[in-house]
Amino acid sequence: MTTSSLQFTVPDMDCGGCVRSITDAIHKVDPVAKVEADLGTKLVKIGGAADAATYANAIEGAGFDVENPA
Repeated sequence: MTTSSLQFTVPDMDCGGCVRSITDAIHKVDPVAKVEADLGTKLVKIGGAADAATYANAIEGAGFDVENPA
């Protein structure tokens, strides 16, 4: 299993509740993923085994817009 390091811009992430929702959504598809969110830059960094589309779909499923991984 390979681990990827991906970065997404989530423009409507603006509070700790948003971070928790996004983190929970990512952990539903990859329970051991490492998630780091920065409210100031609106960046979510994910280290895990799933692909970018899987993580983006999870974040969007939690109700957030996602820009392509950087």
